[in-house]
Formats: sequence, structure tokens, C-alpha cells
Amino acid sequence: MKKIKIIIVTIFSLLFIPISVYAKTNQQVMQEENQTNAAKISERNGILLDVARCPLTKYEIEQVIAQMNPQRFSYLILHLNDDEHVTFQSKILGNVGAPNTLSAEDLQAITADARKHHIILIPDFDTPGHCKALLSLLSEHSPKLARKVKMDDDTLDYTNKQTIKLVEQINNELNKACSKQKYPYMMLGGDEVAGNGTHNESLMNYFNKLNAYENQKGFRSIIWNDSIMKHNNLSNKITVAYWAQGGANTASGLLRKYFSDRATVADLIHHPLINANEAHNYLNISDLSDPAFVADFIKQFNQDNPQNFNLINNQNWTNNPDSYQKEVATDGQLVCLWGGKNQGNNMEQLIQFIKELNIPLPSQSSQVSKVNSSSIESQSFSNSKIGSITG
Repeated sequence: MKKIKIIIVTIFSLLFIPISVYAKTNQQVMQEENQTNAAKISERNGILLDVARCPLTKYEIEQVIAQMNPQRFSYLILHLNDDEHVTFQSKILGNVGAPNTLSAEDLQAITADARKHHIILIPDFDTPGHCKALLSLLSEHSPKLARKVKMDDDTLDYTNKQTIKLVEQINNELNKACSKQKYPYMMLGGDEVAGNGTHNESLMNYFNKLNAYENQKGFRSIIWNDSIMKHNNLSNKITVAYWAQGGANTASGLLRKYFSDRATVADLIHHPLINANEAHNYLNISDLSDPAFVADFIKQFNQDNPQNFNLINNQNWTNNPDSYQKEVATDGQLVCLWGGKNQGNNMEQLIQFIKELNIPLPSQSSQVSKVNSSSIESQSFSNSKIGSITG
């Protein structure tokens, strides 16, 4: 009888162990929630590193990833192509083994490391503008092709089918290097493209075709906003990173024109939108050496204004970075760290900056505090200064 009582007590004790014993840690819950919603990167925070104009090694990029708190950030964009430099070693472009570049194997390793830290690694190969270095490589290794795909000194001819084929081949090299992720993305570019007003339909077709190609490869696509006109044929599947309606322009005459021509946030409401507000979320890497400037930037970022977009003010014809767009379903911001030509970097300052950005928002802290409740397994969570170099 005594043995039976012991068995009964043991069974009951197993049945009524407090659920908190089996509860996941706060970090596990937040990381899993992060991964579940990572597909909607417009609702999460991210960081862009300009490794084209400020090259970093594989090891240095992994140091940055190690400091990215997955409770605060979901993705890291590597800006690999700009006028000054192509940082990705492409067989198509003939720059395999070039100095200050990342190989396909490097990107594979970085992607694996990012996945381990619950971060999505997004390659950003900007076309058809900002392609001066790319055209230089082509002129050296494939001069005939270079002549066919060139629109001007730093722009690929986006009306040419051969240009699309070339970019698809380059992007496919990147796809293979960065594919082993649950939610892979490719940033296609679209930044400051020459002639975008005159030939905008062709430009949007260019991105639609590249997006369709990426979708077939299992990737989603992102482009910058400033080359998208109000009336456009851009696929709604494409995510738009909105940095400024007026771009980097401040002249009132140009802003008047751009106000009439360029898409506002409301015009793009059917696209997933990333807030990359140039006035609040852009920082030159050289400014990391200015503690006061960095402190001001972090303070602004921590105010958490994901619905403040940079639109043109038609009252005084200036840029207004605080245009609140309550209709936009976004809780995320993209911090863009841009570099200049031949600009060095200070890893210690960069790492310290990433650490200081990691501080969870008050809303996130309150979410974490709820994790210890007894309903842990059914708990749901809501998604919760200016440089001269532009993206």
C-alpha cells in the first residue's frame, strides 16, 4: 500500500509541475518570434553596411553580426556594388581574387554565421545606377559586352535584354552564396538612376523581370524608392526601402518637380515598406569618431518613429523627414552606415555603435516581462545624423 501511495504521489507531482519549469527563456521566445516574423522585414529593424565604399573582411562582418541583438534587429544588408568598387568576387565580372573583396565562399560563411545568430543576411548589388566600377571591370574583361549594356558612365542600359541577363547571372552567384536561409532576400538597387523619369516604365519592367527571376530562385526583392514614379507598373511583390522622396536634392525647383512625379508613401501602400529615412537613419562611417554625433543619432533612433518618412513639403518646398504616415503597417527601421571613397574604418567604433543600438525599446522590454506568465506556450507578441553620402 505504501508503494502504491508513492507511485500515485510521483505521478501527480509529474502532472502538476509548474509550467514555468518547461518555459522557454526570454531570449529563446524572442528569437523564435523574430524568425517567425522575419519574412516581413518591413516590420523589423535592420542594418546596412556599405562594404563597397568601406570594405570589411569576412571576420569584421562577423564581428558586427555577433553584436546584433536579435531582439532588436532581424537582418543585415551588405551593400556590395557602387561607383567606387565592386566588393563581390564575380566570375562574370572577372574580379575573383581582387583585393578588398568578398568571395562567394566568404558570403556563404557570413550567411551561415548570420543564421546562427538569428539574422538574415541580405546581399545588395545596386543596379542599374552606381555601376561605374562594374562597367570598368566589364570594359577590361568583356569589352564587347560592356559596350552593349552601357547607358552612360555609371548606368547600365536597363532597356536592354542583355543587361537583364548579365545582372541575373551576377545575382545568381549571390543567390547561391546566400541561399541557405529561411527567408532569403536580394536587394536589387534602383538608387539614383539616370533618366528614370523619362523611361520609368522600362525601369520598372527591369525590376519586375529581375524580381520574377529572384522569386523563381526562392528570393524576395527590395529596391530603393527614389526612382519610382507616382504612376508605376512595379510589382507589388517588391519591397520598397523608402529613404527620401526628393532623394539627396534640396533645390526647391527640383523638389517641386519631384513632388509631382515621384511616388509618396501613400502611392506605395500596397508594397511592403522599409523606413530608411535619410534624415534619421543614415550615418557616414566617418562620423562614428564623433561621440556627440553618434549619441544624437542613437537618441533619435531610440525614439522609435518607424512611421516618420522623408517626404517633400509642398508648403515651403523642402524635405520633411517627419512626415508621419499612420496608414503604413511598419514597426521597423533600417539603419544605413555609408562610407566614402577610400575611406578607412575603425572597427572598435563600429562595434561600440552596434552595441549601443542594441538597447531594447520600452515596448520590447514589456513584451519580455510577459514571457514568464503561465500561458507561456500560447503567448503572442506584436511586432513591435545626416551624412552627405546617400544610398
